[in-house]
Amino acid sequence: MALSSMQKLLLIGNVSERNTLIKKLHKLGCVEVASLPEIENMSTTDIYQDIDECKVKIAKLEFCLQTLKDTKVTAKKLAKDKKIEYAPAKGAGMFATKGVMTFETFEQLCEIETDVFTHINTIKEYKDELVALKASNQKETSLIASLAPYMQMPATFAKYKDTQSVSVLLGEVKNTNLTSLERIKELGGEYEVFNAEATSGLAIIIGKENREALQEVLSEVEFAPCSIESDKTAEEIARESKDRVEENDKRYNEIIEKIMAFESIIDDVKRLYDYLSLEVAKLESRNSTKVTESTYYLEAWLPESEAQRVNDELEKCPLSLAFTIRNPLESEQPPTLAVNNAIVAPYESVTNMYSVPFYKEIDPNPGVAFFFFLMFGMMLSDAGYGLLLTLGAGIVLAIRKPPKGELNLVKVIFMGGISTLIWGFLFGSYFGFSAKDLGIWYWFNPIEDPMPLLVVCLAVGLIQMFVGMAINMVALIKKGEWMWGISSAFSWYFLALGIGGIYLASKAGAWLKYMGIVLLAIGVVLLMLSGTFGKKGAKKVSGAFSSLYGIINFFSDLMSYTRIFGLGLATGVIAMVFNQIAEIMYGMLPKVLGVIVMIVIYLVGHIFNVAINSLGAYVHNSRLQFVEYFGKFYTGGGELFAPLGSQMKYYRIGNPVENEKK
Repeated sequence: MALSSMQKLLLIGNVSERNTLIKKLHKLGCVEVASLPEIENMSTTDIYQDIDECKVKIAKLEFCLQTLKDTKVTAKKLAKDKKIEYAPAKGAGMFATKGVMTFETFEQLCEIETDVFTHINTIKEYKDELVALKASNQKETSLIASLAPYMQMPATFAKYKDTQSVSVLLGEVKNTNLTSLERIKELGGEYEVFNAEATSGLAIIIGKENREALQEVLSEVEFAPCSIESDKTAEEIARESKDRVEENDKRYNEIIEKIMAFESIIDDVKRLYDYLSLEVAKLESRNSTKVTESTYYLEAWLPESEAQRVNDELEKCPLSLAFTIRNPLESEQPPTLAVNNAIVAPYESVTNMYSVPFYKEIDPNPGVAFFFFLMFGMMLSDAGYGLLLTLGAGIVLAIRKPPKGELNLVKVIFMGGISTLIWGFLFGSYFGFSAKDLGIWYWFNPIEDPMPLLVVCLAVGLIQMFVGMAINMVALIKKGEWMWGISSAFSWYFLALGIGGIYLASKAGAWLKYMGIVLLAIGVVLLMLSGTFGKKGAKKVSGAFSSLYGIINFFSDLMSYTRIFGLGLATGVIAMVFNQIAEIMYGMLPKVLGVIVMIVIYLVGHIFNVAINSLGAYVHNSRLQFVEYFGKFYTGGGELFAPLGSQMKYYRIGNPVENEKK
């Protein structure tokens, strides 16, 4: 379990055969083409236009998949309301794994490109029409809303026009301002109100000589002029508008059905998506090579374990080329490939979420796997919940049989469920019920006696921090900084032993107190010594004393592990509260109804508790790995090894029989 040693392939060949060679590397599935610096008398092939064209096609494929996904939601709703007929196509499901196809099938996917994009163009036309229909309906809906104040108006809008001697005004006012309209009559005008709910229509007739004086009254009543011009009444316009909305809705539903008829091309779209994504990777690989008029030069990374296979394949390759495979130079930075067993590998996703390991550092994943597993169970600490997580995730894994690198989260939850089951048994908690009440053995109950749990949490945290320091010590020794490595790690070990000796002296005798003081003094000296490394002159002295400040940081980091304690108690208390609520409701209600309500509370309460606290355990557990653990030794900042073929999102190259076995 470690980071794989990498080697570099250096290859030169006939430029006319470059594309064939890159296809060969893709088929090998273990080679990542590296970018090259400028080389004298060699140039880079300008193929950015081809790359951009492929990316445009990929964007269209993404548009198609997203449109079908969004439209599916609408189609289900319309089918539920019996407005359309729609039978959803069977999908891969929530926990889907990548499909499998042969390399030969993959190479032939270019043949379906024309048909797929023809379908996508049709989908886009339908999508554009849907957008237009939505816009039209919004316009009609706004028009109908604006007609509301005038629905009681008997005449057409065209009737309300000025004559030579009078001004005619048509608009709307809030109903709360209708009492102020009497002033219009004082100015010699007349008005008519078309009553509506919140805002009513208002028609005013007044002599033109009083038009200016009327303006003050209109401002007070917040009169809003009508902008509608038509030779029809409001009722006629509204009826026509509603008819257009109905026609639009009918056409909208028809288009939804037409779009969903394209669900059958989803698999082809996903295959073509992967094909074009890999085409981009191949083009970028071509772009990474250097060429002359007749030759090309290529460099690529590959795992040491694959070097012999690559060597054999290239030697029997009929292409005109010469190559060598060598170890990385000191100045080169190879990509990172972690090689771990099936238990540790899922936790690589946790580490990579923070940062990919640096190529030359010690693989942090085994430590992350052990402590993440340990702490996850402590944070949930209920055997019943552990059983639920183990069974749930186990069933998914048994059905899907995911290969390495897929469904990592489900695998982590499965192992977390096992840890929770173990800790729940030790703490005597079964869906919030105490082992003491059930007559089952348990170590101790954190709800009744929380202090032992706090001690265990801090002990686990202390061990993890010490392991991180030990890894840092090994890394420094490998660099030749053995004195720095030993002093930086053992200073904390002696400090911890010294403090522990002084604390236990009252039970073991005075000799332990003196030994603790000696160990404490050695720890302080080593800590100050570790602060001098890498510094010169007066900075050595300041570094020695400033390193003592690290004691505060050390205890601050240690206290962070109390979050395990808090989450562990919270899970148990919440479970117990739901149980008590269920029992109270059972006692208050008639027997049959009480049983039903009690079962519902049990189910809803415990499902909620296990879900929310599993999320909390994952998040807080990750935080402890990233900050407290990685902070002691981890460098990170590496580049994940990405061989040609790893760019595929929905499928992978392999033997289709693998899927049949599933």
